[in-house]
Amino acid sequence: MTEMELKFIYDKLIRNINRDNLEMTVLVGIFLLSLIGLTPVANADDNEITIKQEGDNFDLDITQIGFNNIVKQWTSSEGIDGEDNTIIIKQARDRGNGTQPNTIELRRLWGDGNTLKLAQGYQIGTNGNFSRDYAEYGNTFAHINITGDYNDVLMTQRTNSNSSGHQYWLHVEGDYNDIYTVQREGGSQYINLDIYNDYNEVDLRQTNNGDHYMSVILRGTEPTDISVYQNGWNNKSYSITNYCYTSGGCNISVTQGN
Repeated sequence: MTEMELKFIYDKLIRNINRDNLEMTVLVGIFLLSLIGLTPVANADDNEITIKQEGDNFDLDITQIGFNNIVKQWTSSEGIDGEDNTIIIKQARDRGNGTQPNTIELRRLWGDGNTLKLAQGYQIGTNGNFSRDYAEYGNTFAHINITGDYNDVLMTQRTNSNSSGHQYWLHVEGDYNDIYTVQREGGSQYINLDIYNDYNEVDLRQTNNGDHYMSVILRGTEPTDISVYQNGWNNKSYSITNYCYTSGGCNISVTQGN
């Protein structure tokens, strides 16, 4: 069977996904893709991918190109449960005017040692590569809930200038988690972080045009290090509520500039 024939079969399977045949469709699709060494990419609009995964050492890489695309957990109580999993989700636009959002909602991630890389408009940066320089109109939304220890969470939300903005809501319960977030370019930028427990490392960055706002709540009883960086010409504000009770306290660094 040729590569073109395999792609044709896979595309037909994806177009016929529904809740009754999702599991079999995904299994067959992954098998076909593995035969030709491809990574699944949805290049269209109004797509919705739902995830239910239980187990360890699972790798998932999703790319959506277009707008009105959604990635979310299967139900409010069924999502991703396991350890040492790697989840990569990339969303970007090839056209549009910024009024149609792209959304990532993973409100149930349970487990330790997981790596989560989310890139809306791409450009994860530093050590994660990705990047994308096409026209990007923004209007991105992400809501993530994580319970567990030793997890790495990287998020970048990017537009080109004079575009719609970003919203990122992150709730973390656990110890020794690394949180790195960048919102950049045009449009308003909003981060809401609620983090429980201790010894977490947090780096939050908002840059370039648009209003910047962050709301951060730290609820642990042992140290957590947090760095807040806001840089741009428009309004910049933040709110940090700290419930750190240790004598050493939590290390908080805030930088604002133009």
